[in-house]
Amino acid sequence: MGISEQGKNPKIAIVGMDCFLGGCKGLDAFERSVYEGTQHFIDVPPQRWQAVEKQEYLLKNYGFESSNTPQGAYIKDFEIDFSDFQLAPETTDKLNPQELLMLKVADRALKDAKLNRGSRVGVVIVVSAKLSVRLIKQEAKDSIANLCSISNLWNFAGPSFTLTAEQNSVFKALEVAQKLLSIKEVDAVVVGAVELAGSSASVLARNQMAKVNTGVNTLSYDRDANGWMVGEGAAAVVLKLHETAQKDSDRIYGVIDALNILKQDSTSNTLPEEAAVTQVCHQAFDSAGIKPTDIGYLEVFGSGVPQQDESEIKGLLQAYRTCEPKLTCALGSVKANIGHTYTASGIVSLIKTALCLYHRYIPGVPQWTAPKMPELWQNTPFYVATESKPWFLEQGATKRIAAINSMEMDGSYAHLILSEEATQKERSSRYLEQTPFYLFPLAGDDCPTLLEQIHALEQTIAISPSLSTAASLTFAGFQQRQNAAYTVVIVGRNHDELTREIQRALKGVADAFDTGKDWQTPVGSYFTSKPLGKKGTVAFVYPGAYSSYIGIARNLFRLFPKIHDDPIIKSVYSRVANIEKILYPRSLNKLSKRQLEALEQRLIDDPVAMLESEMGVAGLLSAILRNYFQLQPDCALGYSLGETSMMLAQGVWTHFHEGSQSLNSSTLFKTELSGPKNAVRRFWELPQIQDGESSEFWSTYILMCPVSLVQEALKHENHVYLILINTPQEVAIAGDIQACQRVIETLNCDAFRAPFNHVIHCEAIRSEYDELVKINTLPVQNVPNTVFYSAAEYKPITLDSNSIGHSIAKVLVQQLDFPRLINRVWEDGAKIFIEVGAGGNCSRWISGTLKQKEHIAISLNKRGIDEYISIIRALAKLVSHRVNMDLSSLYSQVQDISRKDESRVKTITLCESKFNFTLLHEEDQEIFPSTTSDSLINSTNKQPDTLVDLKGFEYTNSSFLQSAVKKFESVGKPQNYELTTQNGEFQILPNHSSKNDNLIHETQMLNLRDALYQKLSENSSHATRTHHDFLQARQESLYQISAIIQLQLNCLQHIFEKRSSNSGNEK
Repeated sequence: MGISEQGKNPKIAIVGMDCFLGGCKGLDAFERSVYEGTQHFIDVPPQRWQAVEKQEYLLKNYGFESSNTPQGAYIKDFEIDFSDFQLAPETTDKLNPQELLMLKVADRALKDAKLNRGSRVGVVIVVSAKLSVRLIKQEAKDSIANLCSISNLWNFAGPSFTLTAEQNSVFKALEVAQKLLSIKEVDAVVVGAVELAGSSASVLARNQMAKVNTGVNTLSYDRDANGWMVGEGAAAVVLKLHETAQKDSDRIYGVIDALNILKQDSTSNTLPEEAAVTQVCHQAFDSAGIKPTDIGYLEVFGSGVPQQDESEIKGLLQAYRTCEPKLTCALGSVKANIGHTYTASGIVSLIKTALCLYHRYIPGVPQWTAPKMPELWQNTPFYVATESKPWFLEQGATKRIAAINSMEMDGSYAHLILSEEATQKERSSRYLEQTPFYLFPLAGDDCPTLLEQIHALEQTIAISPSLSTAASLTFAGFQQRQNAAYTVVIVGRNHDELTREIQRALKGVADAFDTGKDWQTPVGSYFTSKPLGKKGTVAFVYPGAYSSYIGIARNLFRLFPKIHDDPIIKSVYSRVANIEKILYPRSLNKLSKRQLEALEQRLIDDPVAMLESEMGVAGLLSAILRNYFQLQPDCALGYSLGETSMMLAQGVWTHFHEGSQSLNSSTLFKTELSGPKNAVRRFWELPQIQDGESSEFWSTYILMCPVSLVQEALKHENHVYLILINTPQEVAIAGDIQACQRVIETLNCDAFRAPFNHVIHCEAIRSEYDELVKINTLPVQNVPNTVFYSAAEYKPITLDSNSIGHSIAKVLVQQLDFPRLINRVWEDGAKIFIEVGAGGNCSRWISGTLKQKEHIAISLNKRGIDEYISIIRALAKLVSHRVNMDLSSLYSQVQDISRKDESRVKTITLCESKFNFTLLHEEDQEIFPSTTSDSLINSTNKQPDTLVDLKGFEYTNSSFLQSAVKKFESVGKPQNYELTTQNGEFQILPNHSSKNDNLIHETQMLNLRDALYQKLSENSSHATRTHHDFLQARQESLYQISAIIQLQLNCLQHIFEKRSSNSGNEK
């Protein structure tokens, strides 16, 4: 068993990471794929299988009935820049693609951790068993040196280990790392794993053991998935003791609080698989000192092997089952994005989960619909997010906690508890600057200069390695010309779109100078020849409380993560977390369109939830403008209940949580202004009814009609009120349903029912004035340099608690004349109006009111348009109007884009003729029949070769681990280590008779005098005959296959030991 005694093992911090997985060529690309739900499943790349995919007979004999090769997250190729490693390009002749890829990823992870060369760092690399067989081709010294070359390249003073096994080997490698750190022999450990499982040998062999997925590519728990998915790549993490990482002020992606491994011996009494899963989960909970309800996200194994999946599901359901079936724990698996990476799968799950903790989001599961065995999932805490969403803490929690589950067919199970470093304030992210909707600002003092800049932009894009780099270079040039008179802004997602926008700009900018009209495109590019930034002030406009919707602001926290720590947002954090469950509904099944519509109607019918969600969105957008773009308003105003949003978002109210508690406990928005609307019933002297009783008598309508005509029509109706004047041509009326319909018929105008139906802005609710004052009277602070306007008196207000409470109450019980408020603010100097909240109605009303007056009205959110695109389009207009702001957060630091020395960069294309079928040394061919690509392709008229899958081979040197580890190569002072196992745990023991700070280890060979070794020739001949018989038997059982494979492995081990012994005798 692995780690099981609480308090014995220290916490481990992850301080560096990197990966290359499928189409994800680095950590940033991988993280973006996880967040955005991108899947990387493609057809087998050309040349990868060397025409095996064309052999229909062969494919059918290996279980592919349709004769189609499976899609997978295949790696086509990767680049190696040998200048990074101080190696010659010809080194690739000595290292195969797995080794090179592992070298590349481990090197980047170490750089991510900002470690120094020559440090006391250990290296533990996990490779597929296939690679371990390849080691027989080389002398033992060269083999181990190649696999541990990262230690040499960094001149590390620490031990290096190479392990081979299947999925759980990574967790065993983490166990080794934890031991190395706990005995203080190293200051850090890099743990890496690599698996190129997309080869035809690997896919065909594994398909015989378990079928590749032919259903929907998603988490294998889904009812529409039916197998495992091909994945491959390499990944690495750098680990330190948690306390060491804190002292070193390292960036900490996550903290390993507990790691438990349960290894069941097949020769003894064993637990059923599901019981073993449950047991290892409970052991991890105990080790970490937590309850299952503390875990907000669970990364499951989800192998796609039906028996494993069923056992894992049952075991997890039992371990995590709670008394109250609250949906508190999200399920997911990285395999839905990049497939099953086998040997590397554990470390890939660790990296994914650490990224989710670090960036504070629950990852979505692409293409999820509903679980298998739905009857088992009742009364469990699990739900599945179909889209990534912010991860807010549950009430009373102090940090985010996740878990990772793993299991293996050899009877080993693992459960790991991972938590965030809650005290970490700075969380670096390049997500914003790499999001593909780029803003290119170009400045000049006249039209010819601008046109010249536009032409130059074409060249910048052409020579830049990426659009994000081109945008950063353009911004650097813009900063040198910030005082120019004009700015044109080009925006676009990709090269083609930007090319079109540039061509449009060449004509549009010239036309704008000639006509005086602003130029803008549907994409969002913009130019004005009459900038208002120096002529007028900036006003923030906060919309009313009925524009929010399901899913609003879902991506804002990932794009702009600093808002997590904004003081205003933190002050209302508990309410935001509750609102999150309404805005981003939780469910085990994917919600249908009808279900989402029902949930949205429930939101609309809940005025408190609508108000708080609208206030939350206003606060988020204000924080983004403030923290990321240093944009603060000269004045602020609100539309209706938007005045409460204004006070929160601008930081006037300092203890809004008190107001939130009052709002939620009050009956005001439950029975007085909403529901039965008892305030109106009292005013109209109607019978009072209880909340929930059906007796609808009130309705609200939007009318497209001049204000004067509506006012005239209402003179004859006592139970209809003109509540809102949005523009001179658009109003809202409310009151008795039949009376409202009579007014509409009289006016014969366009009209429609408003989406909300609460009572507001009329004399019928004056009885609630005191309650409104009470709810809105909160502690305040002064906000300098901003003037706050109110529709109470249509003028600026004084910022004190009492004045604000009475002002908001007065606004809500009287008619709102929005054009009057807008005109007052405009007359006081505001020319630039930014709508900071949900929807774009206020912007439309402002433009409809001011018409030909100099102004610009800009919205930041519009339903149906990506929120990031809306913000970039708004920024484009503001920049062109020369508004003072800082755009630097959109860009990375400008780096040298000069071309690399091509002679030092080599592209490694994965091709089976290079690495997949050359597993045996030529002198060993007489013992083992050759399995080459040619023989495989030409076997269509014969029984198919069985492709050796090394599953179950727990360690390359598994039988050696009980022996002492001797020195193989040393730098500095010599010291020996012992790597042993005791009670199922690794024991790494320093031999204090000698000292060493930099070792590459080789395991001591077994006793060659054993009679078994004296009969090596006999054993080898037997293996040959057995292997031949095996190739003739098409219907051999899985048990026979396993026995033969194990026999081959024994012979390989004997050869390895004999050759090593001979090499030692020669010395």
